[in-house]
Amino acid sequence: MSKRIGYGILATLVSMFVFLSIAAAHEINIGQRAKVGDGQELEPGTYRVEVERNQNSAEVLFFQGEELAATAHATLTMEAVKCNNTEVHSEEVDGTRVITKIWLRGWKESLVFKQGTPEAE
Repeated sequence: MSKRIGYGILATLVSMFVFLSIAAAHEINIGQRAKVGDGQELEPGTYRVEVERNQNSAEVLFFQGEELAATAHATLTMEAVKCNNTEVHSEEVDGTRVITKIWLRGWKESLVFKQGTPEAE
């Protein structure tokens, strides 16, 4: 009976650590106000990112706490290797910071955001 309890506790701890590592892999930090996708703005802060995949595209949901802050459509692009640390790529467009790509830790695909400007198409 004590072995069964021990295995149950071990399984619970392993599950908890797996869940925590997955949750941390989908967190990003935005240092300054930035637009994402087709124009929604994100204020500086920490966001939880959830990705709903649909073949080669995805809908990306940005949460601050429990509140949905923004959504954006992205294209899934294969990378040569898995990402070791989450990366947020951005550029300055017409005086505004624009997020162009997010590569989540542990993923071999990056999320590329289509911008509404002709240069990005």
